[in-house]
Amino acid sequence: MILVTGATGTVGREVVRQLVEAGRPVRALTRDPATAAAVLGDGVELVAGDLGRPETLPAAVAGAHSVFLLSGGGPETPLHDANLGQAAAEAGVGHVVKLSIIGAEYGFTDLVSTWHLAGERALRQIGARPGGPAWTFLRPGEFSSNARLWAGPVKAKGTVFWSQVDTPVAVVDPRDVAAAAVATLLGPGHEGQSYRFGGPEALTVRERVAKLGAALGRELNLIDIPIAAARDAAAKSGRQPLVVETTLGNLTREEFQVHAVKVLPTFEKLVGRPPLTFDQWVADHIEIFR
Repeated sequence: MILVTGATGTVGREVVRQLVEAGRPVRALTRDPATAAAVLGDGVELVAGDLGRPETLPAAVAGAHSVFLLSGGGPETPLHDANLGQAAAEAGVGHVVKLSIIGAEYGFTDLVSTWHLAGERALRQIGARPGGPAWTFLRPGEFSSNARLWAGPVKAKGTVFWSQVDTPVAVVDPRDVAAAAVATLLGPGHEGQSYRFGGPEALTVRERVAKLGAALGRELNLIDIPIAAARDAAAKSGRQPLVVETTLGNLTREEFQVHAVKVLPTFEKLVGRPPLTFDQWVADHIEIFR
């Protein structure tokens, strides 16, 4: 049995889908099993619980041999990671795969990176105890799906309002993040490893907007706005403003720019195929922009 937390989110539901397709038994931790059932469909065991309520976790981890841990990106992340790690240790779970962030790879000092790094540290400490679970940390960069935040202005005005538009980033498809998670959950030899990975090509926002416009068959305008304005626009679209500010703020850091532009072989080595392109993500999600 593999337990998946954050199972109804963009990455989590893909992890569930790919595990089910691989014929593996999956249990999803959710605050609302009825809602999760509608999202995840048949073939998934649902258990009610919350990473912030440790008393609900023993039932979730009971009988599981591995866990995919998606604990969000807020200040609760270290506590949630520690709660899950402790419950996993007490239940004899062998392996926890945590979805972290690129900033943890390079020791960035923004809050989101700091919170994920603290969560990683908690899992390391629990895993070092007798009977503690082994850990694997996945550290992807910016997601291709951040382009969803452009959908409203594109439909209304044919315009993208965004920040840091000329910094190239090897954006990664969330489906590939899930594929990397599934590979580390099912394959041997990933215990104690951290994997930094991204997409197959480094693209600026300007280049991504041009690709989106080409797919729509019309030229889109791009207006470079301050980071704070992009953060506020993202908040109105339901995205955590601090996560957006962290992503955009890190783009201004020299060390991030050095690493983000790199196209790494990590994903292909893990999964056995090239990562999906931004064009593929756009083609598969084009209706949200029409």
